[in-house]
Amino acid sequence: MIKQSLHKNYSRVVNILIFIFPIVVISLQVVGDIVLVILAMMGIFIAISQKLSPFKIKEIKVFSYLGTGYFIAICLSVIFSGQPLELAHYIPRDFYFLFAPFIALIFFKAEININYLIVGVKVSLLVLGMIVIGQMLSGSDLSHRPSGLMNAIIFGNLSVSLFFTALIFSQNESFKNRTLTVLSLFSGLFIIIASGSRGAWLSFLCMLGFYLYFGYKKKALLQIKHKFFIVIIIACLVSFGATNQFIKERLYSIYEVTVSTILGVKTPGNAPSSSSSGMRFEMYSKAIINIEEVPFFGYGLRTSNISLFKNDSSSLGRIIVGYNHLHNAYLTNYYNGGILLLVALLFLLFLPLRIFLKARSHNHENPVFIAGALLTLGYASFGMVNILFGDTYMNGFYVFFLAIFLLLTNKSIKAP
Repeated sequence: MIKQSLHKNYSRVVNILIFIFPIVVISLQVVGDIVLVILAMMGIFIAISQKLSPFKIKEIKVFSYLGTGYFIAICLSVIFSGQPLELAHYIPRDFYFLFAPFIALIFFKAEININYLIVGVKVSLLVLGMIVIGQMLSGSDLSHRPSGLMNAIIFGNLSVSLFFTALIFSQNESFKNRTLTVLSLFSGLFIIIASGSRGAWLSFLCMLGFYLYFGYKKKALLQIKHKFFIVIIIACLVSFGATNQFIKERLYSIYEVTVSTILGVKTPGNAPSSSSSGMRFEMYSKAIINIEEVPFFGYGLRTSNISLFKNDSSSLGRIIVGYNHLHNAYLTNYYNGGILLLVALLFLLFLPLRIFLKARSHNHENPVFIAGALLTLGYASFGMVNILFGDTYMNGFYVFFLAIFLLLTNKSIKAP
């Protein structure tokens, strides 16, 4: 009886931390770090005291190997960089992958109530919406992208993941919960657009397409209420895009650079090559051209731009060499850590995706499978135009949500 009571209290504490994390990981980043550190320390304590290895527990074994493997690949990229002492201080940004097995162990030992996570995600979207509105009304220049205390690109990307997590679990809710859902989703849509991150906008559209595909396969989106909500989302996107000058300028800059770079056609007011879109095209093209010259273990962590542009004396080259990534996670990982780091990244993204899709093929009703699939697909799309796991909060967010979704998926598969 006492043991059962202790387990119940333990599960309650874990669920409270699960509720808190989505709220603070973007709005109060340091608190998000604290939550993950607490979970990791609790997991280490349980592993030692109960002599449990997360690498031997079926439900979390794959996740544990993926996280640890990616961290080892990062360390090897530093070792083979030729300047390990200079780059070693960047490794702590990836510590969450080292702690991933113990975070998963904590979740495994608890009775997870997914409703805590869902409500936390919705509250997070509302809080972020208030933060963005506050920044926009503060009298500052509205051309500055409101994103709280975080980089606008990361802010936009994580907001996209929160939005679709809330959307996926919105089916079959009571009226009270649905009201909170609708408010949080509109808040999420607002902050994604306000972030001004074109990568986040692109990822949003990609994930919306995947969501509609999964919904069509499930036949759930054939309901009138779901059709109506999707129409509202599209109408809001078109309205914002048509009326907001900042958004139109950023979208048109993509068009100008794409046409001038790929088709060789100069557009009226052709965008300068030093624009963010122009620099991305320059980095991508040069990286692809020189891809065969990359050593097996790469050039070393955060050295991709230096290795490519150190001898480029042009004004654009001098700007690009100041960045520490190629604005594409796949090219950056390949140049930093060679084939080993690229493969580790691909496994971290697409092996869980395969597990989620396989689970969904046997059960179309469990939203956890779709949530997990869209989490990995969302991160895969983020990496197309930006760095992926080089930021502490991007790392922690992925480890946290993937640990929960994979664990619940594996438990569902195991259950009769």
